[in-house]
Amino acid sequence: MPPISLGDHEQVGVIAVTSTDAPAAAHTLLAEHGFWRPRGVFGSILIHDRYDQDVPARLRRFLADADRQGIGVEYHLPRILADAGSPAAGKRVDELWRDNQQREYRRYQREAVRIATFGSDLESLAHGLCHRLPGEWACHVTDFADPDSQLDFFDDLWDNASLASAWMQFRVPRAAILTGPDRLELVMIDRPLHRDQVLVGALSLHGITHDYFGDDNAPHAIAVPSEAVRAAHTVSRRLLPRYHQAAQRLRHP
Repeated sequence: MPPISLGDHEQVGVIAVTSTDAPAAAHTLLAEHGFWRPRGVFGSILIHDRYDQDVPARLRRFLADADRQGIGVEYHLPRILADAGSPAAGKRVDELWRDNQQREYRRYQREAVRIATFGSDLESLAHGLCHRLPGEWACHVTDFADPDSQLDFFDDLWDNASLASAWMQFRVPRAAILTGPDRLELVMIDRPLHRDQVLVGALSLHGITHDYFGDDNAPHAIAVPSEAVRAAHTVSRRLLPRYHQAAQRLRHP
């Protein structure tokens, strides 16, 4: 196995794995080209989560720099580079990523009692919001039993700030879904590292295809207290007006 292996994950980004005997220069090179290690990612795994038109050029520069420094790189990037590389490299990176996610899930299970103790009563809080938000609202709580189900839900978020970041960097064991007038939907999760707060954000619109994660005008999520009266007031004043405006832009372009 060469010092660096690259693979492409549809929801996470470009994943880099370093070998156990990779030189320090390999880690330095990855950091210089934007690879980083978010919370919940262990060992030799790094990711590059910036997806835009410049990604192919950035990765070609990375490969050129690695070649100049004599650092071996194997890769499988069929969605990004014309020379897709080795499928075996992509399979190896994918297996290591899945192992990492399972490891993080097991860590979460060990801490389940602590999370239950310090997290909010999400279902009760969601019902409290439904009774206080303008219009008719209903809610339910969905559990993400494993990391893959959490990642699958990521595409439904209309956010590229705090909510999206929390979703990618932390285990999200559950989320409350609030459905309101005009089929607008909110999602609420316990805010990581803040025991008395939750994050409330917008979900994508039914039947409308759009780059919700890449939308600079997304109605970004907000942090609110884990208390229904204050949370409903803040959501009604700060989030819902932005959500309605953004929905109107997409429904009536």
